Amino acid sequence: MVLGLAGTALPFAQSFDDEVERWLRPLRLYGRAGGALQSLGVSEGRLVETEQSRPERSKDSPSETLHLVAAAASRIAAERGGTTVGTFDVLHAVMGHYGEAFDYALRCRSCDSAELMTVLGERAAA
Repeated sequence: MVLGLAGTALPFAQSFDDEVERWLRPLRLYGRAGGALQSLGVSEGRLVETEQSRPERSKDSPSETLHLVAAAASRIAAERGGTTVGTFDVLHAVMGHYGEAFDYALRCRSCDSAELMTVLGERAAA
């Protein structure tokens, strides 16, 4: 579901930061990733207004980005011994693909990657 929703939204992204936003929207709504993001108060919109989104665009096309994230999520699922790809795997793949831009999006929502990883770890252990 998340891959499909993000895949239809990515072509409309205006910047690299906007691509991250188009991943965060569906990720916060579904599965374990959604539960973790919501428990941290990650909302639909940014809580902190930014000076301006970085204007650069991704070096990859939207379909390439979708493929890269889906492939990384599949590898992550396989490494954890999963038989299916879940939102947890997609979230990790998006975090890896976007790096600092993803961290920045979380900080704009009064959260950070370390907090998110802690919550994800706690939920995985439960």
